[in-house]
Amino acid sequence: MTVKAHIGVIGPPDSVDRIMYVTNEFSHIEFVPYTYHALEDVTDILTEHRYDVDQWFFSGVLNYTFALEQNLITPEEGSYPPLHGSSFFGVLLEAQLNSQTVFTKVGIDTISNEEIEKVLSYYDLQALQHYNHPFAGSHQINELIDFHRSLYEQGKVEVVITSIKAVYYRLQELNVPVYRVTPSYLSIRMMIQYLEERAQSNRFRNSQVAIIGCRVRFDLDQHEEMHYSFKMKHQELDLKRFLLQVAEKTNGSLMQLGDGLYFIFTTRGEMSQESENDLFRLTEEIELQANHHTNISIGFGETVSQAEQNVRHGFRHVKDEEKPKLLIVDEDQTITLKHKQADTISYHTIETGSAWKDRIKHAAVSPGVVSKIMSYAAQYHRDQFSSQDVSRWLHSTERNGRRILTEMEKVGVIEQCGEAQSGERGRPRKVYSFTKLER
Repeated sequence: MTVKAHIGVIGPPDSVDRIMYVTNEFSHIEFVPYTYHALEDVTDILTEHRYDVDQWFFSGVLNYTFALEQNLITPEEGSYPPLHGSSFFGVLLEAQLNSQTVFTKVGIDTISNEEIEKVLSYYDLQALQHYNHPFAGSHQINELIDFHRSLYEQGKVEVVITSIKAVYYRLQELNVPVYRVTPSYLSIRMMIQYLEERAQSNRFRNSQVAIIGCRVRFDLDQHEEMHYSFKMKHQELDLKRFLLQVAEKTNGSLMQLGDGLYFIFTTRGEMSQESENDLFRLTEEIELQANHHTNISIGFGETVSQAEQNVRHGFRHVKDEEKPKLLIVDEDQTITLKHKQADTISYHTIETGSAWKDRIKHAAVSPGVVSKIMSYAAQYHRDQFSSQDVSRWLHSTERNGRRILTEMEKVGVIEQCGEAQSGERGRPRKVYSFTKLER
């Protein structure tokens, strides 16, 4: 039996009423309305109820953008109904019927330039003069008001069509002919379906198996070997105690598979930023107190077998570094490296596409390495890079970096675009850039 999706509807009372009217068609979804009169009230609503629902249905782009700007939600937690061309023409027709005139000069906002151009071109309405101001942020309210007022006073527009309630009321006070465009019935209905699918997808994703793999290398010198049965066992007990705390927080189960190798079995939904911080703290404490190196690999999968396979796949990609890191392997074997105080790097170890395979299959370098280099180049906004950059990104020798770049150049993945003087004696370093690669 499928669990009901819970969707929170947030917006001014009139907008929420309009959305709730459409929700009558979706009896299998639980809708929770949250209304406000001032935009700032969105902060209180989401702070208190953010995790009470699976997805958030925002009434429009203004409150949705405000929530994103204030870091109240992430883009994956909600959305808003788009304003299609039909919504615009519906309001324009209403304005013309009310005024008993045909408007040929219109001021618009919120709707994208591309959407307007497509609609006017499709219906052969290029003769309609329009001035559009696409929405770019909740801070632009006064800018939108000045934009429309100035155009009307100059006689460049005869009527204004806006989707922002505050702009609508302010222009009314300024005696500017204005109409408010709202999402159409079809647009609201499609957004509900989209949010339901996303909610069910997230639930399925959160129920995936997650395995936290912890591998500790106990480095004991010759003198310490005689104390193995005591010193090392005490260290293992301390490690187990900390891992049990992580297992408890993630509602998981701890298992030891050998000397220094531990698995915590849990689900993806139990993994959180707090759990990751605990694992970072674990690696730091082990290395500071016992001078032992710790590797953490987290594998996700639809089955236990797949998750364990991904954990071990992650261990094969781990390299010793000064800074603690988490290596996360997704169900499609996408690898994500997370550092405690650094940006996240993601790359794929499996690539698809005939063009990609045709170029790489004859090279002595794996697609995963190429993808990793592309990820680092994008991360650091490097259109051009050298063997020194590659060796630093892959934590290898510069000689190995030159070998990899030579192989990539042979198959046409990269091309030399210049040379860089190192400031030392010897040849200048070759500088490369990626060619266009169709995948």
